[in-house]
Amino acid sequence: MKKDLILPPLPPFTPEEELALAERLDAMDAAGLAHYVDSAQLALRNTALDPSWRPRVEIGLRYAEAAVIKEASAAPVIVEPPVPTPPAAKAKKVVAA
Repeated sequence: MKKDLILPPLPPFTPEEELALAERLDAMDAAGLAHYVDSAQLALRNTALDPSWRPRVEIGLRYAEAAVIKEASAAPVIVEPPVPTPPAAKAKKVVAA
């Protein structure tokens, strides 16, 4: 007998699951968040994505994009100190003999 390949629809996120996802995304570094955002956008463009997964991916994408913005705003701004210009050389006086 063949195994039934039709899976039941995925229930929506519970508030606890959303909080756990937000905490995991907040703990990720910039590279991990960028990868998560890329993967979520790719999944949403995929027409084979099960409709019950779409809301979960959209919620994750929203949290990840917010985390990227939060991390970018928290990143220290590096200001280059002004480069001191060397003092101008004094012209030598030529004394006629």
